[in-house]
Amino acid sequence: MSLRTAGVKKGLFGDFLIAGEIVIIGLAAAAHLAAIVLGWSFSSCALLFGGLVCGALAGVTGMLLFRRRKAFCRGEAEDSSGKPFVPEEAGGSSGKSFVSGKAGRPVLRRFGRTEGCLYAVFALIFLSQLIFICMGDTNYREGDMTVETVGSFLASDALYQVNPMTGLPYTQGIPSRLKILCLPTLYASLSWLTGVSPMAVVWKVIPVITLVSSYAAFTLLSGSFFPETPDEAYREKRACFMTIVSLLMWAGAYQPGMDGFQLLCGGWMGVTIRNLVLLPWLLSLCLRRKWIFAALCIPAEACMVWTLYGCGVCLPFLLCMGILQGCCRMGGRTGKKDGGQNLHGTAGRHFHDDMGLD
Repeated sequence: MSLRTAGVKKGLFGDFLIAGEIVIIGLAAAAHLAAIVLGWSFSSCALLFGGLVCGALAGVTGMLLFRRRKAFCRGEAEDSSGKPFVPEEAGGSSGKSFVSGKAGRPVLRRFGRTEGCLYAVFALIFLSQLIFICMGDTNYREGDMTVETVGSFLASDALYQVNPMTGLPYTQGIPSRLKILCLPTLYASLSWLTGVSPMAVVWKVIPVITLVSSYAAFTLLSGSFFPETPDEAYREKRACFMTIVSLLMWAGAYQPGMDGFQLLCGGWMGVTIRNLVLLPWLLSLCLRRKWIFAALCIPAEACMVWTLYGCGVCLPFLLCMGILQGCCRMGGRTGKKDGGQNLHGTAGRHFHDDMGLD
């Protein structure tokens, strides 16, 4: 693996953060669909969701402890040359450059002056956006009934049985495609399990999580756009990219429909999570060819956004990126083949000229 792709191929913290959130949404969708199909009450659905989350956390914790123990045992081994084993993450076999400290352990590099200034600006912008969201008075609620729907779940102990605007039972029901959306159930379950009010969950907690996840996705995207190089110029490019993204989010907060407005004034909406978390992450995954993680975005979007039978934006985007990746790889192989033929032809002509065979 080359130096340019060593830091792009491996899994990163942001990948596991967003993938974990998608798994939680998937567990909420499973509990929601089970309650809808079997006619359970909302409290039973919330208990099932809590049990699934606890089981998933226990499984992940056990897997991490097992891998850590395995890595610790491998760390005490030596290779055939007698040198201490260095994991690939630390640059042992991938060719990735790092600054070694005691016992061959990697040492974090210090920020350069330009990089440090850019990240300081980004940190200030992020902090201001966080304060803006936590104020709670900047939410855009026109045409949105998420809080009312969550409140109806909690008050009636049922899913989509009471009209949140009138408080009366539905007479003709609601469309099935809308009925399977699980975000209201997820927010209501969080409120029911933690005791936090629905307004605080929907208008403060979830938007903060969406803000952090969005910047995590854009951080991964910056790593895909600017892979690691020996001269370390990529670090300043990544810092500049993140600063520009944060400024664009503030600049777009003035008008409904803009990405910045969705992120800062409607972070609980499924469209916001799709546009500002899933799509940047999906682009990064496609550039890094991590197709298993990329496939998770399709069911996640179907559970959050009212799409056309699940065919929203993520599926066509993933198909287009897969086709482009395939075309680029085929073009690269053809170019290498033609280049090899031209090289042999040129070498043959030089040989004939030097030997005077013509």
